[in-house]
Amino acid sequence: MVTAHLPRVLEPEVMDTPEAAAAYDATDFRAVNTAFCEDLLAQITEADHPLSLLDVGTGTARIPQMLAQRYPHWHITATDLSAAMLAIAHTHTQQCPNITLCPCDAKALPFTDGSFAVVISNSLIHHLPDPRPAFAEMLRVLRPGGLLFVRDLIRPTTHEHLNTLVQTYAQDCDPQQRQLFADSLHAALTLEEISSMLANIPQPPCSVEVTATSDRHWTVVAYR
Repeated sequence: MVTAHLPRVLEPEVMDTPEAAAAYDATDFRAVNTAFCEDLLAQITEADHPLSLLDVGTGTARIPQMLAQRYPHWHITATDLSAAMLAIAHTHTQQCPNITLCPCDAKALPFTDGSFAVVISNSLIHHLPDPRPAFAEMLRVLRPGGLLFVRDLIRPTTHEHLNTLVQTYAQDCDPQQRQLFADSLHAALTLEEISSMLANIPQPPCSVEVTATSDRHWTVVAYR
């Protein structure tokens, strides 16, 4: 039986004002980002070897920064469509020579097929009206046998559920940050929607798992 959820309400695809980017970067995502990195690393068996990784929709590059400092022998490419986000990302990654920032659209990545061993994305999918082209592009640039690791929010079932999540996880944030979180939850997708999308894109992954990995996140672990 499919669980009923709130209707999806889209938010802007690109957070491209300096004010929105600054508000996003000022939000404390340390616990969420650390969990993302640890869960990602649990899927990578050769972390001690040189590795090419692409982060799609990097925002202000907090996750690449964490990974680059831990694994300086990795080469990390971090992309975003927002110039305002990448401007802040530049300040975070100045001490990380193994990170390359790249302004581009997730739906039209400027990389050749099979360029990366690992492709990741965190909290991008809910910004996209139709995420299927972005999923197809992430799989296209992934090498055969490579890992796709994507995480985002789950759309709540009711307004009460949404408000509870905002109160639980954004109670110490300012009003703008709380509204950004609420809007993101309302724009998010469900496990059923993500599973259906991945099954109906050109050249779907040969192996894929879509699971709820917290009370507000789904995670895709897929291999090309």
